[in-house]
Amino acid sequence: MFNLIKYEFVKKYKLILITLISSVVLDLYLFTKGIGGSSIFLVLFPTVMSILYTVDVIKMYGDDINKKSGYMLFMTPNSGYKIIVSKLITAVIEGLAILLIFFIFILINGSYINYLSGVNINFNDIVYMVNRLMTGNLGINLGHILTFSLTGLLILISFFTTVYTAMTIRKSIFSEMKFGGVLSFAIFLLLNWGISRLSSWILDTLPSSYNSFIFSDLYTASEWFRMLLPANALSIIQSIILTLCSGYLLEKKINL
Repeated sequence: MFNLIKYEFVKKYKLILITLISSVVLDLYLFTKGIGGSSIFLVLFPTVMSILYTVDVIKMYGDDINKKSGYMLFMTPNSGYKIIVSKLITAVIEGLAILLIFFIFILINGSYINYLSGVNINFNDIVYMVNRLMTGNLGINLGHILTFSLTGLLILISFFTTVYTAMTIRKSIFSEMKFGGVLSFAIFLLLNWGISRLSSWILDTLPSSYNSFIFSDLYTASEWFRMLLPANALSIIQSIILTLCSGYLLEKKINL
């Protein structure tokens, strides 16, 4: 399993380095634009990285299952379950790394904005200062951002499992069918529709305190975490079930 995960990162280390260096260079450039530049970066970075991350994770599995260059992976003694789980663990590690980098950028840019605003910088209290800045301007703090970001990551991972399942079905059950790609895409849409309806039904059965936000009200980060807990649990359960389904198809039905 470890070797499979290491293999994924070896394949993409150049892309990771280029992305990281480009982000740092862009941030330094926007530093020269003052408070507005740093604010733009803190909006631009997560937006662009979310798109790149989604494309990268889907491509990571799609290339191996659809291109000849990835066929050797399925000729190794690793089981289908190990292969699919290694892909998702790689996606989780990559996602957590992006969140960590974003957190660091928030601290750096928040400190810079404080400095430009005339606030004395005390590096021992840098987290407190950035929290105070965000609470005053946005009504949220780093705890809110961390909670929301982790929820977003779980939702993305669960979405990836629906994509992976549809791809696996295309190369297994529908591999001999003329319009297998169209049918697998239809299954992808049905999966997401069914999961959305089921999740909505489950969440509607819970007390309103777990599934409703009143954006005019101020919630603490712990309250956000409690309200998002059912949605996070559903994302995890969905990811496990669809991963097992994809692993079974890779193990028993794959047709390369």
